[in-house]
Amino acid sequence: MMLKPLVRLLVSQGLTHAEFSEVAKEVYVEIALRHFEPSERVNKSRIAVLTGLTRKEVKNVIDRAIESSALEKTKSRPSRVLSGWYEDPKFTGPYGIPLELQYESHVEGQASFTELVRTYSGDMAPRQMLNELLRSGSVIEVEGLYRAVSRLYEPTALSPELIQRLGDIGYRFFSTAALNITKEGQGTGYFERAVFANEGCTENVIELFDEYIKKRGQAFLEELDIWFSSNEQRNEPSDQRKGTGLFMVHYVEDQSDKTSLRMLLQGRDVS
Repeated sequence: MMLKPLVRLLVSQGLTHAEFSEVAKEVYVEIALRHFEPSERVNKSRIAVLTGLTRKEVKNVIDRAIESSALEKTKSRPSRVLSGWYEDPKFTGPYGIPLELQYESHVEGQASFTELVRTYSGDMAPRQMLNELLRSGSVIEVEGLYRAVSRLYEPTALSPELIQRLGDIGYRFFSTAALNITKEGQGTGYFERAVFANEGCTENVIELFDEYIKKRGQAFLEELDIWFSSNEQRNEPSDQRKGTGLFMVHYVEDQSDKTSLRMLLQGRDVS
């Protein structure tokens, strides 16, 4: 459940599973070192046992972190298809200009879009690939043929500032939720409460609720801001400070989004 909205965002931004997997490996190694392997010496075998990664994977992650090199971006499938269209002589004409392709050809040896997809995207359905490239503006249709007009496949990108904000929000929320799940006794966790409509709401009531909480929620947050300012002098100068605050969010969920993959596949043709 935690991953569903995140992966939906990642897919919309063109982040592949391979990229996500590499980031996840790095976080696993970091957490193992930070919280479960306190000794000064880095024991790769111990980290491998803790994380389930192979020792080689642990070594690669550590070496990459020490070198401070950025992760090599793994091309998404649309990007691979476009690269092949621009670089493969079979799909280019004079001066390396990409050929205008028919969707499918019944003539042996004649280039087609379906053949391009089979060559550079494996088992990806050609029609789905075409729709995505048309949607992104990388390909256009001209008199029944398809023309590549951009070598780059770029889904609408979030700004670095918005990505950082998403990371901050997720970190703060899940830090509290995880702490409260593993708390040792009554009253040892942090404040975490929720209120919701038992039977749900229709769209018009959701809009009214959104207007209501924007006003009341903003007023409450401003009250807390004043509280922080008025209690600033209580901070001991010699003590280490930690970030703290209150995060409020209005959520709207569609119950169908919470069903499992198994339920999603029931009654559907899987080709």
